[in-house]
Amino acid sequence: MRVCEYFAGKHIFITGGSGFVGKVLIEKLLRSCPEIEKIYMLIRLKKGKDIQERLEAIIKLPLFEKLREINPDALSKIHPISGDVMELNLGMTEEDRRLVSENCHIFYHSAASVRFDDSLKYAIIMNVRGTRETAALALECKKLEAFVHISTTYCNIDREIIEEKIYPARADWRDAIRLAEETDDMNLQALTHHYIAPHPNTYTFAKSLAEHTVEDMMLGKAPTIIFRPSVVISSIREPVVGWNDNFNGPVGLLAAGGKGLLRTVYGLQESVQDYISCDIIASLLILATKETLATKHLNEVVVYNGSKYKYLPTTTGEIVQMGADLIWDTPYEQILWYPWFKMTRCWYDYYIKVLVYHMLPAVFLDLALRVAGMKPM
Repeated sequence: MRVCEYFAGKHIFITGGSGFVGKVLIEKLLRSCPEIEKIYMLIRLKKGKDIQERLEAIIKLPLFEKLREINPDALSKIHPISGDVMELNLGMTEEDRRLVSENCHIFYHSAASVRFDDSLKYAIIMNVRGTRETAALALECKKLEAFVHISTTYCNIDREIIEEKIYPARADWRDAIRLAEETDDMNLQALTHHYIAPHPNTYTFAKSLAEHTVEDMMLGKAPTIIFRPSVVISSIREPVVGWNDNFNGPVGLLAAGGKGLLRTVYGLQESVQDYISCDIIASLLILATKETLATKHLNEVVVYNGSKYKYLPTTTGEIVQMGADLIWDTPYEQILWYPWFKMTRCWYDYYIKVLVYHMLPAVFLDLALRVAGMKPM
């Protein structure tokens, strides 16, 4: 049976559908599996726009251009549902919860904060409690056939080799949620470093706990997948070559370098970076779901690592060189300075360059803006 046939007639619920991976996944599902019945997309109100306005803005993106050309009716299968992963019960109305629980076959939980500097409270509420609330809704579904949780390969960052299994927890996710709900920000901030150790930030810590949330809630109750992508970057092939909508990973670095804003950075050119394209991740998620629909494993949570580190290693130096070559092939219309970028592994060299190329020009620019009666940057 072909992959698309497994999705025929299915109702799918997606959190994080307005995010980077979520949008690419929705587009791929609708384009490659045209017989999908409905996609329920959880969307929160944002910047004064209601959920329908936000959905219309999303489907007008270049990402959906190919789908608009070959099958425009497919976009009508997206049903926006008002909600927020930060809220209890996902902030959904009883009517919407009933709609989802009576119809949905497949859940994709993609919503997450990927910021490394989130407060412990925010990271836990968003990435751990949000996962609990999503899993709870999935368990209400009468027709549930698969639950797919999108994690990260970095949730076990303290291990040199990461196998496709769930490792012992560094904390209890229930206690973590209770701590975030009942403790004020100041006290949480004071204990963050000790509580999340050996994790370097609240993001990897919270995503690690989220995996255990999924395992404890879903094991034996529904076929469940935990999919761990590495650093997700621009599309390599479909539906648009090079599509991206954020500055995560190397994109911000290359964009700032191309604008002439970033002149130097401390790092090792030979260090290997683990990047994987968003369209590959979308395809892998669909294939993993198909495998689960075919086998219907209940006795284990199936874990997939979405990483190319071992097979197609890319060094930081190679990424920087690619960016430098692209700047000359397709330069920006507006730049702040002549594009020139240098990596260094010497702290003294780095700080001298920061002073000369970053701090002093910024001071003079702010001074010039003040003299001109304008607001400094």
